[in-house]
Amino acid sequence: MMKLLLVVCLAVASFTSGAVVRPTNRSSLSVGYITNGDRLLHRQYLNKQPVPNAVQYQDFIFPKTLTLGLHRGGVGYNYATVRVQSARGLGYYYVIDVWGR
Repeated sequence: MMKLLLVVCLAVASFTSGAVVRPTNRSSLSVGYITNGDRLLHRQYLNKQPVPNAVQYQDFIFPKTLTLGLHRGGVGYNYATVRVQSARGLGYYYVIDVWGR
């Protein structure tokens, strides 16, 4: 019985290894990783020019029908919401790629 439990735990661990979130800095966010068979589902460029003394933000929602950090969803979900926010008085330019099967 213990051997069966060990085999089941190892099998589950091998299937969930794609859900590992690697720590990154705020300027580069990567959740999960791309494996064989994945394809680019969506690419969007987010760009805002600087505005003096203003903090700007924009939410990127994929897919658009659902409501730099992963705000909601992500690995293991069929949706993701990414919030991009600038420092006061600065703009930003990000490229967001959504990969999946």
